[in-house]
Amino acid sequence: MINRRKFLKTTTVAGAGIASLPLLACANEPKVPNSQTQKKPFAGAALEERIHQRVMDTFPSPIIIDKIEVIDSPNVKKRFFCRITDKEGNTGVSAMNKGRFRSSETIFTKLAAMNFIGKDARNIAHLPDEILKMERNYKFVSLPYWNAIGTIEIALWDLLGKIANRPAYTFLGDKKRNAYKVYISSLEREKPYEGETERVLKTLEATGAKAVKFKIGGRMKNTEPYIKRTNDWVPYMRKKVGENITLYVDGNSSYTADEAIEVLKMIESYGIEFFEEPCYWQDLWSHKLVKDAATSCKIAGGEQDFSFDQFKLMAQIGAMDTLQPDVYYFGGIVRTLKISYLADYYGLGFTPHSPKSGPMAAAPNQVFAVCPVLSHHQEYRVGGEETQKDWHSPVIPKNGELAILEKPGLGIEYDDGIWKKEKIYWISKNS
Repeated sequence: MINRRKFLKTTTVAGAGIASLPLLACANEPKVPNSQTQKKPFAGAALEERIHQRVMDTFPSPIIIDKIEVIDSPNVKKRFFCRITDKEGNTGVSAMNKGRFRSSETIFTKLAAMNFIGKDARNIAHLPDEILKMERNYKFVSLPYWNAIGTIEIALWDLLGKIANRPAYTFLGDKKRNAYKVYISSLEREKPYEGETERVLKTLEATGAKAVKFKIGGRMKNTEPYIKRTNDWVPYMRKKVGENITLYVDGNSSYTADEAIEVLKMIESYGIEFFEEPCYWQDLWSHKLVKDAATSCKIAGGEQDFSFDQFKLMAQIGAMDTLQPDVYYFGGIVRTLKISYLADYYGLGFTPHSPKSGPMAAAPNQVFAVCPVLSHHQEYRVGGEETQKDWHSPVIPKNGELAILEKPGLGIEYDDGIWKKEKIYWISKNS
């Protein structure tokens, strides 16, 4: 059990850690730690140019982005769709979180989408950096900004793949795998954990998955009800799933370094294999303290991060064992793929954040086809097989694995009824 009264203040310990660890300057290519002086050069340094060349070799003529739309359909309640149309009438689509789009609509429309209009889609690997430098976009750099860029970039890959009649991943690199193992991801903190455990068990049975991740702490707080819930749920989940199921937990920045270390001791006793984001997500030094205290459990993080240099710093100071960018939040497929090369360079794990099912699972799926390192299991939302109706081709694991999607573009085929009943929520066209 956690001792609820004997927590030290994080500021003292974290401050000591900062004083004893050097701040490393950011550079275009990561610096290899002394213990890795024989490592090969960073393979991700010219990734954008390699991808750009593959695209240009495929398409001899420009593909001009003529129109970007945000589509609403009564067939799909929680999703908008970003649809991109080129001058020839070809289209690409990415699914979007409806609620989050509405919260950051101006960033998506004015800073991101309108700046893609008229551009040559063949420059997809370089467009995110080019648009960042336009006007004063860099002043708005944040997760909402890069999520907007990522949503559009993902739709562009669907467009290019469909024009070429092949999967998007074929532009990204050589295929490394045909499928990958998944874990069932529970997002619940408030409802009784017994019922949520039953949902997890049903999804395990339906998908054949052999791993589970569930929430501990209170999401950026560690108050009494969540302390008890964590202490009760960890042993309960282990008992219910048995010893042959891999368990992971997600703290969502709930703990100070000292609280997290105490929780770490408890979860390690139940064989938890990684602890995601135990401390405030920007506090890399506290994460390093937790990682250094671990004996068997890996420390993972990065879902809120949108900077390559932040991930590089995580690697350089040894703050994380496993890097977890989100393909949407981080700005798209190419930027996320580059983090996998960073993880490979430093010998770290790579397990992207992706509590999604259906069409929004397609973008990470294309990354997984070619990324040089892929560790642990990959995220699949609890009940994901139940929420996928007949409005798109299914993305459902079998025997605990999700196959790489091989249909053109992102690999998703949509029911025509979505577009027949569509309502255009927002549109921008080339003048």
